[in-house]
Amino acid sequence: MITLKETERLKEAPVKRVALVLRVSTDRQARNEEGSLKNQIQRLRQHIEYKSVTCGEDWTEAGVYELKGISGKNSMRSKEFERLFADIREGRVNTVLCTALDRICRSVKDFLWFFEFLNEQKAEFVCLKQNYDTTSAQGRLFVTMMMALAEFEREQTSERTRDAVAARAERGLWNGGRLLGYDADPNRKSTLIPNPEEAAIVNFAFDKYIECGSIADTTAAMNRSGYRTKSYSSRRDIYHPGERFYNSTVQYLLKNSTYMGKKEINKKNINKKSDAGKGYKLVDAVWPAIIGAEKFEAAQRLMKENGQTNRNAAEPVRHAYVLSRGILRCGRCGTVMDGRSGTGRLKKKYFYYVCTNKECSLRVTANEVEGAVLERIKTLASNPDILTRLTDETNARLLRQKPELEKRKLLLTKNLGEVKSQAAKLLDDLHLDDDAAKVFLREKLSELAHRRSELEMGINEAESSLSSVQDKSISVDIIQQMLGRMSEIYTQLKPFEKRELINLVLKSASVNERQIELEIYSLRAN
Repeated sequence: MITLKETERLKEAPVKRVALVLRVSTDRQARNEEGSLKNQIQRLRQHIEYKSVTCGEDWTEAGVYELKGISGKNSMRSKEFERLFADIREGRVNTVLCTALDRICRSVKDFLWFFEFLNEQKAEFVCLKQNYDTTSAQGRLFVTMMMALAEFEREQTSERTRDAVAARAERGLWNGGRLLGYDADPNRKSTLIPNPEEAAIVNFAFDKYIECGSIADTTAAMNRSGYRTKSYSSRRDIYHPGERFYNSTVQYLLKNSTYMGKKEINKKNINKKSDAGKGYKLVDAVWPAIIGAEKFEAAQRLMKENGQTNRNAAEPVRHAYVLSRGILRCGRCGTVMDGRSGTGRLKKKYFYYVCTNKECSLRVTANEVEGAVLERIKTLASNPDILTRLTDETNARLLRQKPELEKRKLLLTKNLGEVKSQAAKLLDDLHLDDDAAKVFLREKLSELAHRRSELEMGINEAESSLSSVQDKSISVDIIQQMLGRMSEIYTQLKPFEKRELINLVLKSASVNERQIELEIYSLRAN
């Protein structure tokens, strides 16, 4: 029973303008209408009612501050806490109420700062689960210990999650997310199954980049052909259509080893030394590849060279050192030779290879040694075994292109049908009397017309490529003629294509002042 003296004291007590602070760590918890958020606010309002009715104190709800899907590590930097701090400074709130300490945050440093702020503003803090008084040294010690335990729990949870993700990656499992070219396997958790239509888009991106050597040009070609990023429906069943490609999305696509059927581990440590078990790894994934290793590596080499030289390696240059990168070695000492250039007295540019061993420094003219290599390759035209092998491989590559082209055409045709269907529906709605609606419909029709034009262009390109592949049937005679015209063909190739051609045929070369020795794959010639 409240005495008369206590009643007089309560009348003189200031009004408690209470801020209700709620927090859940994940979006899934936030979407649950009957979940933790509702439970928290119910308990907090019951406490206000208890204080007002049973205890006779003047408690009033000043506002609700909901932190949805925010980690306790970052709660103090959220917009809701910014709003809370502003309301405390303005005097609209003088009491903060929560269900538990970890609903405020899980950082000792942040929590102590928060208490310091409350003391400065002469605001109070009430927690239902842990009952304490922060005005005394003993109370502050208790709060510090409780927050240290909460922070320790958060760090342990983070470590367990990180270790679980790493272990799954070691087994080649998929850790979630959407990826163009694949769908989640409904029968096997943590794995992917190829999406044939989207895989055709991914292959188009790789082929186009290897052809032109420019991410910007590849992006433009993909958008021009009517291709779009992956469309999907969210957990809330909201449909997100595919969007136009950007340079960043195409670059991410081209560098993603997932398409090669591989899983990267500790990717951040790829270019630096790491502790045992934390180094970069590339392991076999549980899903099949949709990009061949040869095509993937060709794109990586081209991107790396473009990054190192700050220019497009697929475009013409003054000279392409096709025998560099370990192919050409010094006949004197066996050291690798590298490409160099210089300018003569008449301002004429000279290109040569030099031994990287400073004690040797053998130099040979680039055109001379490269010409000898080309002449030797031309002589392969008289070797029937080599001709047969090259013919079979060429035809096999042409046949491998056909299914991809057919998938591209099928996807574009399907998308074109969807665009036509949308346009037909909009045309049916044009009889509306609302002028604003008519303007919107006309804008949408204009957008669909542009999309239709892009798709039709992409279909025409796919049909042209299919026709070209179907008409090509390489014979031994054609290969022989091509090898015979090797020098002429070689001059028309892009720099990286020249290197690719040499790498296919030439295993290594050794040169000195008197002779050059070539090691052709499966052959050896002087």
